[in-house]
Amino acid sequence: MGMLDTQADRVGRGETVEFRPTGGSMVPLVHSRQKVRVAPAEPALVEVGDIVLARVAGTVHLHLVSAVDAPRRRVQISNNRGRVNGWTGYDRVLGICLAVDGVPRTGAAAKVRRSPVRPVALATARLDLLPLLPEHADEMSLVLADPALHDFTGGAPLSRDALRARYQRLTTGSPDPAVVWANWVLCLRGPGRLVGTVQATITPAQGLAEVAWVVGVPWQGRGFASEAARALTAWLERLPVDRLVAHVHPDHAASAAVARACGLRPTGHRQDGEVRWQSPAARAATG
Repeated sequence: MGMLDTQADRVGRGETVEFRPTGGSMVPLVHSRQKVRVAPAEPALVEVGDIVLARVAGTVHLHLVSAVDAPRRRVQISNNRGRVNGWTGYDRVLGICLAVDGVPRTGAAAKVRRSPVRPVALATARLDLLPLLPEHADEMSLVLADPALHDFTGGAPLSRDALRARYQRLTTGSPDPAVVWANWVLCLRGPGRLVGTVQATITPAQGLAEVAWVVGVPWQGRGFASEAARALTAWLERLPVDRLVAHVHPDHAASAAVARACGLRPTGHRQDGEVRWQSPAARAATG
């Protein structure tokens, strides 16, 4: 089995993959050994000019869509040198190329096959990240009770009942079907007590996830926020997410350190007094 067959199997299982194809048939769009990022495709959305991972007559190609026959649910696959590989059905269009050497392909993220995105349990060396439930509010209302947690964000701690209502809204999900809310509580392994939360607001069609974190005052300074946030961003990297964003108060050095540990960098953009941090150009385009 060749490399493209292996990657096709992974994409067919719903994975987003990165690899370095060889050969010159796609130059200058893709040079030999350039890194490509390929996600599962929604075949009905692909257009002429898209680079897709498709099976044609039993052979897997990472080539161009050169024609679309929507009524017959098929596309024509060609390389970038004028050679036509042939027509293939939607069911054999497996993936779409999102980026080449970190440079996003315009419009490709909107053509990714969208499986339901739901938070799953994650684990680090010291923490279990558990999908948020309304019943976590009883303990979390104590974890988040210190007003010092609001020094940079404003507001005040929520009561247990108010926090439970908030958690109920979060677990119900975003009212916007294009947006996914993913939230976890951080459970310190051993004592089994909750110490904080991490969250991601994901817009799959834009390849965007905005991340945030909070750790209760008694557990700060021990690296828990960075540990949990890195686990969160690693999970997001398995999704068709090209851009990670966080908003950090300019005076909040500890939160800035967490953002930096996740590979984010500060930008010149501010929103409500907070600095926008985001993944570097090597991972996604700035914006």
